[in-house]
Amino acid sequence: MKRKNQWLLFAILLLALINLSPSENSTLIRQNNPRENEPEVLPNQVTVQDRGHIKVAVQLPDNEFVRLQHMTKQFMEDHPVEVELMNMPANEDYHELMRQLELGESPDVLLLDNTWVRNFAVDGYLMPAENYYSGALAGEVLSASLAQNEWNGYVWGVPFDVDPYVWVYNRSRFNSVMGSEFPVTKNEWANLIEKYTQSSEPLPADFLAFDFTDPYASMSLIWQLGGQVKQNSSASPFEQNENIDYAVQQLDKLRSHLINLNEESETSGGIWDKLNQGEIAAALVRYTEVSKNYSSWMKIIFAGPDDVKETMWVSGRSYVVSARSGNKEAAGLWITEMTTQIKQRQWIEVTDHLPVFKNMYYQASRNGLPDDIPVSLINGKKSSIPVGAALPSQMKLFSELSNTFYNGGFSSNQFLSEIYNINEAKN
Repeated sequence: MKRKNQWLLFAILLLALINLSPSENSTLIRQNNPRENEPEVLPNQVTVQDRGHIKVAVQLPDNEFVRLQHMTKQFMEDHPVEVELMNMPANEDYHELMRQLELGESPDVLLLDNTWVRNFAVDGYLMPAENYYSGALAGEVLSASLAQNEWNGYVWGVPFDVDPYVWVYNRSRFNSVMGSEFPVTKNEWANLIEKYTQSSEPLPADFLAFDFTDPYASMSLIWQLGGQVKQNSSASPFEQNENIDYAVQQLDKLRSHLINLNEESETSGGIWDKLNQGEIAAALVRYTEVSKNYSSWMKIIFAGPDDVKETMWVSGRSYVVSARSGNKEAAGLWITEMTTQIKQRQWIEVTDHLPVFKNMYYQASRNGLPDDIPVSLINGKKSSIPVGAALPSQMKLFSELSNTFYNGGFSSNQFLSEIYNINEAKN
């Protein structure tokens, strides 16, 4: 009887263990539970799902805008973000954007000329780049471009492209007529100007062509003649300086031999034919102007600043994000995609604007770039002057003053006096 009770107790315990253990059916139910079957969602995946919609405002020629639309379409196919591109009219200035920013009606992303980035940042309209862009900037992009986006210890824009000012001329004609290579230093310019203005030999009737109303061309010319501010100087480009005094006096010697490029382009033959024929010694223009009109006779000089050579202005554009944007992650993702090296190569093909990444210049031919860009331009900071918040308004005034000077409205001393007063200009 006792043994029978033991077997009964054993059977009861066995049944209890079977009921407590997980059965096949219970496993299937748990696996079919939709909540437990969901994968763990990482924080960055949540961000992607929430990125949604952003607005981007640019001011581009039609061919460049079409390329940007194509690049953006590719982006939207790969990312759950809707991007609304808006191309502002060419005659609309940035003050309209400022008005929209003040009213809180601005786009999330804007493409600005680098000279305006600090102006927008000082007024509180922009978000620091580190808030939305995780890529490397310092050491990776051209110093001349990045320096224009810095203020108060932060970078306020992600450089997109550059368009440096260059010299273009017919090398064989220039060398045979002028008897020397093209000048690249202050002393070489002084010697050439002396020869040109004093020689009795037949020389080109006109020495230099450039846009009289373009203040950055005028500033570049003054720098080339020896008026560059000292490297790493924090001074305004319009503070009184003996180098500027000297350069303007040199410029005064050439004044009657300067040609307004815009006016010349409207005449028969235009600037390029006259350069080819040696009727004009050289022209100072942006690189894109040369690239779009390139011929085999053209020699292009990129001014590479070093201890001896002088520099020229490096213009460029950068993407910035509005301080009021509620979609900084999406904005940063789009900007990152638009500024990759692959996208930079695609951009060059259509626009002729040069890239901002340094390493693309070290393999110039492979990336479709000119192979004669000096290393000093790629690595140096001397090609970028201090870009204060007031620079856009200052350069507008400088444009008016220099145009008056070129057309005989000022003496050289009057011109110097006027430009040294530019620092009083307000934003």
